[in-house]
Amino acid sequence: MPSAMRLPAAVLEVCGDLGLGQPVDCEALDGGIICRTRRVRTDAGSTLVVKEAAGVAADFFPLEATMLDAIRQPGWTVPAVLAATAECLVLEDLGQDNPRADDYWERLGRAWAGLHERTSERFGWSRDLYYGTLLSDNAWRADGYAFYADTRFLPWLSRPRCAAVLDAEDRRRLERVATRLPALIPLQGPSLMHGDLWCGNLLVDAAGGPAVIDPSPHYGWPEADLHNAQMFGGFDDRFFDAYRECHPLEPGWRERLELLYLPHLLGMIEHDCDVAGSLAWTRRLLARFA
Repeated sequence: MPSAMRLPAAVLEVCGDLGLGQPVDCEALDGGIICRTRRVRTDAGSTLVVKEAAGVAADFFPLEATMLDAIRQPGWTVPAVLAATAECLVLEDLGQDNPRADDYWERLGRAWAGLHERTSERFGWSRDLYYGTLLSDNAWRADGYAFYADTRFLPWLSRPRCAAVLDAEDRRRLERVATRLPALIPLQGPSLMHGDLWCGNLLVDAAGGPAVIDPSPHYGWPEADLHNAQMFGGFDDRFFDAYRECHPLEPGWRERLELLYLPHLLGMIEHDCDVAGSLAWTRRLLARFA
């Protein structure tokens, strides 16, 4: 097998167990900043998707499989997990260049609202999960403001890359924002969240409907989940309209979503992703909300 086609053993086992044929070709897919993602084709005409990442923990991909299972529900498609090992994640291939159905955005909005109707009495998750390659503290808390301050805003102050670029004023402002959350964010109960549903984690299934990947689920503020959809664009307004029909939002929600960009931007800095741009954006938001 050519070096470019070298595949984890789990891929060959899946192909053999499911009678998919022998891999003969693969192509690179967009896989974010952590993983290498490829579509594998076999001599029987089957395809599957394999994700790999260098230097990640042994439970990284098994946990991703668990996270995918957590967000399965009517209204959107989540690809089936074919294998999850320390080396890779093997997924059902939903296809490429699938055209969106006419009601794609409305279906996505309703499905996401449906996810947020799954609630808990506490904020957090049954275990810590990976945000990129870093574990996020998901210890259960009854108070949403404390959960977000303690686990999503303030921890970046002690992360090495963030600590290296944030100056004293940045730190003061971030601490100030964390203390002001009750004044900035309306009271919200904990809802099940996808956790990272930006446009890059949004797909189209074979029937033209919405499909989602790469979750980081936990119980949190619904608005915190929506920030991903606004932050990098790519979501039609029909999505937001359909979502709000099912799950109304208090006035000023679009402005509040920008406050919730902060943990995401600090996470990008810590993962060494567009540090200059992320820091500049962070400082604009800190100046505005602190």
